[in-house]
Amino acid sequence: MILSTTTAKSGKINLYIDGDFRFSVPASLWFEMTLRDGDEINEEELAALQEAADSVFAYDSALRLLSQRAHSEKELFEKLRQKYKTAAARQAVDKCRALGLLNDEQFASLLADELVRRKHYAPKRVENELIERGIDRQIAQSAAQSLDIDEKISIIDIIDKLCPAETRPDEKQKKRIINRLLRLGYAPHDVFDAVEAKGWNTADYE
Repeated sequence: MILSTTTAKSGKINLYIDGDFRFSVPASLWFEMTLRDGDEINEEELAALQEAADSVFAYDSALRLLSQRAHSEKELFEKLRQKYKTAAARQAVDKCRALGLLNDEQFASLLADELVRRKHYAPKRVENELIERGIDRQIAQSAAQSLDIDEKISIIDIIDKLCPAETRPDEKQKKRIINRLLRLGYAPHDVFDAVEAKGWNTADYE
């Protein structure tokens, strides 16, 4: 099999075997190699070259994703696997972690704070959200437990924001607020205590 190449956009080299296009490799990888146009190459060597190219491309993609926002290891791995083989995706994630670009403990702590600040989640909802993002359960629990939040005060603040003192909500609006508090992860007994203190009927939820 005779190898030939053309230069593509975005710093890639297109590889052809006996005139037929096979795949592209990063220019940086190609110029590190001793292969050149007109050289003979076998399928085993070609497969090794493609594997090396996939690893470089996967790592470059990982860097782009991390430049946009922080990711958990699992989240980054799953995104990379949508485009690259498992081995290439894993190598990219491992390299990012080794370089300090991935840290699930730090990611969990930052995301937990954001979920409380922006979405007013209760710690339990925060924990579940972190686990869904691929964070290890123990790390998620630790991040949620570290939150400086008084759940009862948070419930009252949310109620006051959704239903200012001067308003007179009907039963439908009251139920909507109660359901929202429950979805945010606040304990039912804390929610019911808070709304009962306002004189709301919670019989339908007993």
